[in-house]
Amino acid sequence: MRSTCQASEGCCIFPDVSQLMKLLITLSLSGCLGTSILATDESTPSRESSKVRREFQETDTLFANPGQGWMSQQRSPRSEPRFPCSVVYIRFNWADAEPEPGNYQWPIIDDVIAAWKPHGAAVAFRVMTCNAHSAGYYSSPKWLFDAGCKGHEYLRGGDDPTSGGKRLTRIEPDYNDPIYLAKHREFIAALGKRYNGNPDVEFLDIGSYGIWGEWHTSHPAPVTVRKQIVDMYLEAFPKTPLMFMSDDAELLNYALGKGTGFRRDGVGSPWHEQNWIGSRKYAAVEGMADAWQRAPVVFEWFGNYDYLKSRNWPFEAAVDFMLKNHVSLINDNIGRVPSEAMPQLERLARFAGARFTLRELAHECEVKRGKTLFLEMKWANVGVGRLYRPHRLIFYVLSGDHKPVYSQQSAADLRQWLPGEHTVSENLTIPRDLRQGDYRLALEVVSQRGPFRLAIDAPQTKGRYEVSRFKLADK
Repeated sequence: MRSTCQASEGCCIFPDVSQLMKLLITLSLSGCLGTSILATDESTPSRESSKVRREFQETDTLFANPGQGWMSQQRSPRSEPRFPCSVVYIRFNWADAEPEPGNYQWPIIDDVIAAWKPHGAAVAFRVMTCNAHSAGYYSSPKWLFDAGCKGHEYLRGGDDPTSGGKRLTRIEPDYNDPIYLAKHREFIAALGKRYNGNPDVEFLDIGSYGIWGEWHTSHPAPVTVRKQIVDMYLEAFPKTPLMFMSDDAELLNYALGKGTGFRRDGVGSPWHEQNWIGSRKYAAVEGMADAWQRAPVVFEWFGNYDYLKSRNWPFEAAVDFMLKNHVSLINDNIGRVPSEAMPQLERLARFAGARFTLRELAHECEVKRGKTLFLEMKWANVGVGRLYRPHRLIFYVLSGDHKPVYSQQSAADLRQWLPGEHTVSENLTIPRDLRQGDYRLALEVVSQRGPFRLAIDAPQTKGRYEVSRFKLADK
């Protein structure tokens, strides 16, 4: 952090012109002649102050901000996450969440929320009705098939960990069956009644269809039926962000048009990266390239690091693919990563989502009580994404012992700060009842889930950054 005029020095006005010239020479020699010091007429003395201009350096610190970056997949914080994380991601079988009709086992979600909330992390999840990693025959409840729902048996799994778990016969529901549609709609409605709008739920995948809920299956249902499954979620979760699986390119257009975000499970495979935005598969999906400006983008690795290397798939290309496509959140399913590859993984964690830095701040060195301190700021979003929930930019006036004596919320909408530079002005109204003297200026960005950390080299306490000083004059 660099300043061209220290407000703590008072920015005094000198009535003697010779003294003023000496000050100008001193500022010039010290490289600080970026402020405007006004000469005064001895017959009409002026108290108009000069400006202080502070410049800040961007830091490369890795930190967890709400809804950005790394997602742990541990149901409880048994060990420290690979990187700081603000979201924990889980999947579960419908059969485990509703083993009997209407008998909902919400601890499957609630226990994860309770375990991670003290660590400042929210939960995201997906419901699976077909799971090639299930321990047994059923992922959808047995009672569903006992009630007459038709299904399709399939055999999957074996040596390749990305194809499934233990190789055994399992059953997938017939998604076109009216019994499936009715009973699953009831379950999603109950899920929404409990978790819609819950601040401890970051987002919900639109799952429920295909293997792992990824929307690919050997037994596809008609488009009209698949739309019904999407609509179940839209109706049950109007207040919670929803992610649609990009595997179903035919229905992706419909989901994005309803305001969902999207995700790709399978990053690292060159085939997946080639069959992406602009390819023949997604040619009919309108606005896919710009969808990140309206809703989050989530990615998951095709397999762990050793698996990617065994296939000779370039790891750095996968990292670049995620960043190029404006990723907000990444599943931590990459496994053990060697030290030589960690800088690439850290780069991904650092720049996923929105990352704000204050580059420059300018204001008068001195202001009168009851008047306005005009702030001119140059901000930058150096991340690849943006904010999708409301965040507040708050300014503080601190006393000499760093305690807030006044605060004011900015009118700026930080959701509009796309990657790049942003010029922001703010009129900070100083209360009349403050005593004259030296004060500090601080700021913070706050979300519903707490402070949003900034990548700047300024001292901070619990997310509040001290960025400057000014003098408060009586008259």
